[in-house]
Amino acid sequence: MRTIALKIVMACWMAVCLGSLAPATPTPEDQLAGIFKMLVAKNASKEWSAVERIPGSRWAALPPKSLQNCLPDGACFARQATLALGGRNLVLIATGARSFVTHIYVRNTGAAFGESGVLAGLQNAGIATELARCPVPGTAGDTNWYRLKAASAEPAYLSVQSSCGGKPCEGFAVSFGADLPALQPNRLRMYSEACGTGATARKPVSTALPHELLAQALAGLLPPASGGGTYDWATLAKLLPDAKWNPPYRGEPTQKAQSGQLKVAGREFSLLASGPQTQVNTITFDEIGLHRKGEDLLSVLRAKGLEVRLTRCGPVYTESINNWYSVKNANSQPVMLRQSLRLDGSQIQDSYELRLDGSLPKRDPRDRDPGVNGCK
Repeated sequence: MRTIALKIVMACWMAVCLGSLAPATPTPEDQLAGIFKMLVAKNASKEWSAVERIPGSRWAALPPKSLQNCLPDGACFARQATLALGGRNLVLIATGARSFVTHIYVRNTGAAFGESGVLAGLQNAGIATELARCPVPGTAGDTNWYRLKAASAEPAYLSVQSSCGGKPCEGFAVSFGADLPALQPNRLRMYSEACGTGATARKPVSTALPHELLAQALAGLLPPASGGGTYDWATLAKLLPDAKWNPPYRGEPTQKAQSGQLKVAGREFSLLASGPQTQVNTITFDEIGLHRKGEDLLSVLRAKGLEVRLTRCGPVYTESINNWYSVKNANSQPVMLRQSLRLDGSQIQDSYELRLDGSLPKRDPRDRDPGVNGCK
């Protein structure tokens, strides 16, 4: 009798022990988090073929599709896939440049995984998450961006969307790189990058549009009418306090040059200032990247009380529009402003050159005067 009882106890003990040692079945949230962990793993390939390593995914054939109009994330190529996961049918879209992927989007058409469940899955997988961008209360913002951090991971962000126009929906996006993905101008006031609990918590990224802020910066650079000339290099740094300047270097003989970077409402420009050793004569602003067409910086300058008059048009049938404008008001000296617009489908790239001494560059034989051959 004792023998039978001992066997029963041993059998029960072994069942409990072996059951506790058996691996737990991962939840759908853990499985999705595992995919995100695999995508951001250190030294993981970003080639287009590498997305096929997502278990169970079925991708459209290579090469990726070249898009007629580049996407808001800057990508001009895309590749689509489907994935069945946890009883849900997911749509995957990888976007990027011709030879590498920059973003992977996941759209869930089934029951929601839940933001908290996926974040918990990432934590279980050893990936820490830090809220980097969040909706401003009272706006239509519907997405959170999380910075993914782990010794075994490359810099990346995960965005989680839980509402579409006020209706429940669910989408995720993995964005590779150390910088937050750029926001579209009409969404700047909807989101904050101060998501803590301090006095600046949930302050909008910007309440003004990028081209409005750039126009404000250009207007602030006009030399005062009472100055009798342009200004020195120390004044330039004060007039563009948000610019990050590199050490100056010697350009042409007796000339000084200094490059830098400026970010306005998430839009980046490379800067180049030049002139004699004692004063600044020229400042250029070259946009890094593209944005949607439809902005009018010159109208913003006019709204600020500046007289903006077309002075010269560049050659026709070139890749960009290059026009020169005289800009002044009662309190400033007249300057010359070049506006260069390079079109790329539905997107555009801006470049501006400000000549503080009011001069124009040497004329190209193909240049046109106002009213001549379509110069208006």
